[in-house]
Amino acid sequence: MRTIRYTCALAALLLWSGCSKDLSCYRDMIIGTWVEQTFDGQVVETKLRSVHLFDRMGQHTVTRRADDGDNNWVIADINTAYSVSCKIIATSGLFEEGEQMYSFFREEEVLRFTDTTLKVKVLEEVVGGSVVELIQREVLYTKVSKANLHATAIQNLWEMTQSSDSGVAPFRIRFNEDGTYILFLNTEEGWTEKTDEEGMYRVFDSFLITSFFNNPLFGVRDRGDVACWEITIEEEDAQKSMGEGGSVVMRWQAMVNVDGQLKEKRFLFVIQP
Repeated sequence: MRTIRYTCALAALLLWSGCSKDLSCYRDMIIGTWVEQTFDGQVVETKLRSVHLFDRMGQHTVTRRADDGDNNWVIADINTAYSVSCKIIATSGLFEEGEQMYSFFREEEVLRFTDTTLKVKVLEEVVGGSVVELIQREVLYTKVSKANLHATAIQNLWEMTQSSDSGVAPFRIRFNEDGTYILFLNTEEGWTEKTDEEGMYRVFDSFLITSFFNNPLFGVRDRGDVACWEITIEEEDAQKSMGEGGSVVMRWQAMVNVDGQLKEKRFLFVIQP
């Protein structure tokens, strides 16, 4: 009998010790900014991905592109609270969609955790008191570097010179330091500012969120089709570029659902003096 009691007590102690280790470790590791990469191991429409910030005060901020209720696209921040217990991450709070306010609860189990990647399994999601059907079960995140790659490099004037859609005309875009952008169209008068689009952007390493609404400019029909992009910014040497010296280029790539199939959108930009 003593042996049985000792074995049970030892098992409980080991379980508690492992839980405590995970609890402490995950609480520290999760602090930072994380970008969704894949759902259930599959690449999805880029616009469906969100960015998640976990701070030391227990606040979980989700950044995504959303409709503000007046058919205007904005970059929205959803502020909730989170807690970590063993391998379970629980998020709860309120979010606004249009003129409606909804309660939100989500519970996830950590499947894999490193310094730069996080993979979770969504156990439950409740919106407005109702359990919702999950779009995805497993989500893979990558952590944004403290330097936030491209956050400063993108703050320039760029000209789009190549597109995966032959019908898309060249345009220019300036990313400002205050998080706004300005589009320029090539007209008979030269490069003219497009004044009817007051847009915002956020960049998280290689993930760019925009509030673009003039989507025909990007070769798609619907206003909500293109919003988020995978980007790279690099300097090409003289052998790769057409000029005598090197040029700084920026590449955009987005996955868009077209008639039930994922289609890749690609753009190449060259920095302007």
